[in-house]
Amino acid sequence: MIVTAGLWLWALLAAPAGAMGLMAAVGGGSALLLAGAAGAAVHYAATARQLREQARWAEARYLWLRRENARVAEEALPALGRQVRDGVPLADALAAVSRIVETSVQPLVQAIGNELDLLQRDRAAAQKARAVAESNARAARQAVEDEISRLSAETLPELVRRIRTDRMSVRAALADVGQPAYGPLRDLLGETAEQLGESERGGAAVMAACAGAAARVQAQATSLLAQLRGLEEQYGEHEEILSDLLDLDHRVSQLSRLADNIALLSGGRSGRRWTRPIVMESILRGAMGRIGAYRRIRLHSTSTVAVAGYAAEGVMHALAELMDNAATFSAHGTEVHVYADEEDAGVVITIDDSGLGMRPRERQHATKLVSEPLDLRTLSGTRLGLAVVGRLVDKYGLTVSFRPSARGGTGVVVLIPRVLITQPRTAAAAPPAVPAQAAPPLEPAPAQEHPTGEELLPRRQRGQTLAEAMKARQAPAARPVAREGRDSAARFAAFRQAGGRNRPSPPAASPGTSPVTSPGASPATSPAADDA
Repeated sequence: MIVTAGLWLWALLAAPAGAMGLMAAVGGGSALLLAGAAGAAVHYAATARQLREQARWAEARYLWLRRENARVAEEALPALGRQVRDGVPLADALAAVSRIVETSVQPLVQAIGNELDLLQRDRAAAQKARAVAESNARAARQAVEDEISRLSAETLPELVRRIRTDRMSVRAALADVGQPAYGPLRDLLGETAEQLGESERGGAAVMAACAGAAARVQAQATSLLAQLRGLEEQYGEHEEILSDLLDLDHRVSQLSRLADNIALLSGGRSGRRWTRPIVMESILRGAMGRIGAYRRIRLHSTSTVAVAGYAAEGVMHALAELMDNAATFSAHGTEVHVYADEEDAGVVITIDDSGLGMRPRERQHATKLVSEPLDLRTLSGTRLGLAVVGRLVDKYGLTVSFRPSARGGTGVVVLIPRVLITQPRTAAAAPPAVPAQAAPPLEPAPAQEHPTGEELLPRRQRGQTLAEAMKARQAPAARPVAREGRDSAARFAAFRQAGGRNRPSPPAASPGTSPVTSPGASPATSPAADDA
């Protein structure tokens, strides 16, 4: 600019006088323009310098922010996150992080910390809710499992007992056992009860049908026995015919025992009933006479007591089944010994055989059959003797146990409780009678032209059945006397030989029972084995 001003001044001085004004104006304007340009150049130069400084500051700031962001990302935020996850309060976590970050970054760190805290709270709430849900699910599952366990261990057995044993209706049984709280289990219990009730009704109908059929067989057997005994009286003088009749009598008696077994297992009752006490010897002989192998039985009894009439048939039947088992499961050439002893608790009957014996597991099974309530659905096999004994044990309060026998086989001990034991009736109350076939005939009365109505009726002596009195009235007096010796000898010989001792005839049945026949006629026709 100085050079330019010097050149303009030289030009102004060198110019003519008339042009100096113009030159001065042009020069002044040029100077102004030049000064403006110079000022502008100076301004823009300063601005450029300032911008360069700002650019350098911005670059440095950028680099600093980059480093700061890296430190925040690599150090501050992870530390903040760890502390928040560890449960450190947000204020304490932010204060700890603020010491390692710049003030300008602290708002960002605080904002991120707030978000992390919210996320952590949400996560904690979600975990708590999940834990509560899992706990509730476990509690519900445990409750259902407990209901199922109680249903299977308590409710269902109790329901079955009430419906099957106590004969309760389905509705009453469900009301008594209580309902599960879980709806599906309640529905299951109701459906099970309905099915069980229907099954029990069907089973009861079948059992009733079996009992009815057994009763008809019992009636036919009783009728057939009566006819056979009539034929035995008719053909008593013909030994061959009498022997065959006695064999048929014995077989029919065994058939009658089988019918009694079916009736007892079906809920019915035996076809025989007694109204007077039966002496123990007659009980044992009657039981002995109901089995096929009666000749192998050896009785050893010194008891003089009797069994009450209402229980005599049941005791006799139970002993017959146990004797039959002993004879069946021992060799045919061996003997079965039966002992009767009086104890304080009652009469103990011991049956010893010489068979193969029973293993402990078999003894446990046999004891279970005779001591626990019988369920025909679980009864296996075709031999029903012990099951029948179990029914009679439960009905009359007998006690039956099994043990190894000193003879190598099995011993059965039967305790007849004292409540069933009584004394036999004295002769004054019920004088003993001889067997029906050998009963003393009534003296023939002189013929009357006009017998009275009272004389037309059959008359019987004390201890004699109505049938005996009628036969004695109708038969000629001489014939029974002539047959008495032969009949008695033929009928008593076999049974006395089977019993091992000659014993007097046991007393006849009381009025209302079947005609009493000698045990010798057939073991099954002993006084204690006749039909009621």
